[in-house]
Amino acid sequence: MRPLTFGVLLSVGPAHPSCATGPTRSSYGSSGWSPKGSAIAAQAPCEALELWGDRQIEAAADLRSATDVVAALRKLGHGARVLAADEDLDLSLRATDIDACLLALHGRRGGTGEVQALLGVRQIPYCGPGAAAVALAFDKVRSRQMLAYHNVPVLPAVTLGRNLEASDRALALLGWPCVVKPRRGAHGLGVTHLQSTDTVKTAIERALALDDDIVLERAVAGTEVQVVLLGDRVLGAVEVVGRDATHAGDIVLPPRLTRSRLDGIRNIARRAVAALGLYDGLSRVDMIVSDRHNEVVLEVEPLPSLARDGVVARVALAAGMPYEELIGELIDRIVLRLPEPRMSTASLMLQ
Repeated sequence: MRPLTFGVLLSVGPAHPSCATGPTRSSYGSSGWSPKGSAIAAQAPCEALELWGDRQIEAAADLRSATDVVAALRKLGHGARVLAADEDLDLSLRATDIDACLLALHGRRGGTGEVQALLGVRQIPYCGPGAAAVALAFDKVRSRQMLAYHNVPVLPAVTLGRNLEASDRALALLGWPCVVKPRRGAHGLGVTHLQSTDTVKTAIERALALDDDIVLERAVAGTEVQVVLLGDRVLGAVEVVGRDATHAGDIVLPPRLTRSRLDGIRNIARRAVAALGLYDGLSRVDMIVSDRHNEVVLEVEPLPSLARDGVVARVALAAGMPYEELIGELIDRIVLRLPEPRMSTASLMLQ
């Protein structure tokens, strides 16, 4: 394959010190970044953005992925231009000479499918599922309905919102304890485990701060397992241990389960991604395994982290696929269009 130039999209430019975990802090311009050592160095200085709260958490996750992806692309002999998927993304895409895109978007910015739809309009190839499939998987209500329709086991849940109320029967069927989640969210933001009625109001307000709708889901005890897939191919799975409100948990690879149990989990994961139309790119299926409830799907992540030390990369490495080879697999899955002449930036400005 000839050397290509890839656009690496992330949600927002790094500016806050806490967003630069590992790489050094940098500011950015519309022309994007190039890697310099282990950092992402700016090509054009501009006034730094101030990030806070949830945006800061999402930006930090995107930055870790983008840094590692750019380094891998360079090692594979390709060029990379990092672009912020902000309100100026359309102009950036038209003004930047790129052959295809890789998405380091792991939060709401990528989960809505708007970025994928824009890339489709601009006829820029990218790796990963299409806009409709991503939006479906990111929506915890619609995805749960689709999974249940295809006989993929899911937990009982009810939907609440600013203008939605659950019936007494629905709440009775839900059971107790339960978990409150935003309808559309990532990184565990807005998720609260309810052990008593005293915390219900605070938990709902916290979730509604992130989305207009929330999901109340029955909480079950068991082993959390995350299955990583490339298309419909299962790369492997990890067991998550020690997760609580203050700790994201550690992983055990492979999970401490019997071979027959793991085969059943892999089969459920394949059915889940097929039900949601996630036929291309990487995805992660999170499940709870327990003797009482067997296996149930918690959620399907259509845009898992691409960080070198993340679950996806570690599972791929255990399967005999080093990080650069994993990124090469993603590149190979992109159907590149024939190069088209691009208008200069000055011509674009005159339109």
